[in-house]
Amino acid sequence: MERRSGHSLELAKILQYLKVREKEEGGFSLVPELYPNIEDTYYAIRTLKLLNGEINRDKTIQYLKSIDWTQVNSPRTIYMLTYLHLTLKLDFPPPLVHFLYQEGPIYQTLDGQYFYDEIQKLLNRSYKPLTSFSPSQGYQHENLQTLFKKASLWINHRIPFEREKIIRWVQSCQNGDGGFGFYPGTTSFMENTYCALKILSRLGSLPLKGEDCRQYLLNCQTKNGGFGRAPMSFPFIESTFHAVSCWLLLDTMFPKPPQKV
Repeated sequence: MERRSGHSLELAKILQYLKVREKEEGGFSLVPELYPNIEDTYYAIRTLKLLNGEINRDKTIQYLKSIDWTQVNSPRTIYMLTYLHLTLKLDFPPPLVHFLYQEGPIYQTLDGQYFYDEIQKLLNRSYKPLTSFSPSQGYQHENLQTLFKKASLWINHRIPFEREKIIRWVQSCQNGDGGFGFYPGTTSFMENTYCALKILSRLGSLPLKGEDCRQYLLNCQTKNGGFGRAPMSFPFIESTFHAVSCWLLLDTMFPKPPQKV
């Protein structure tokens, strides 16, 4: 897969990449030969929303009606299904209603509390106080993905934290290729770059090398339009969502000056 340089994402290719992965029976899958799944469907719909792409509502509704709710058992999946139903303006099915009003052990971990908060945002509900889980102030021994969730909880629940130290540590995770590693000095990956930019954005800060970060994203786009976790790697729908989100975040962080008439 070739590296390339430029100043914009190939949006038509991204939309085509997603279209090819939408199943006739509804939903999306990593490759056309596989069955659709919740995660790929969620990330595909979110990417289409970001790009103002056309969403085949009937197909997606058809897929959601086929969900085996006995296999739904994580806060992350519940959040994704909540997003999809709200986006398509669908009534919540009884199993989803049950999950949305459940406050059991599945929400008492870092991952659970993070997605519980994200569900409350979707439903325009106020946050409930943290009880069984209290995020620590550590960051030097975290990875960017864990720190992203902790920082979100600190901000949501107005828990004091060392803002400037967090910003400097996140900035130090950026590599010469423009992407971000799990920790300072580790290999860049798309998901880490997404988490880093989201943290910096919420803290009102910027990456130290904005244009290098754009180039990293461009280098991760493959010939078929999707994005890999790193340059020269296989594309994923999740990585494609991360790349598009990062690009749009960089647009807000580094707005282009107005053109002279």
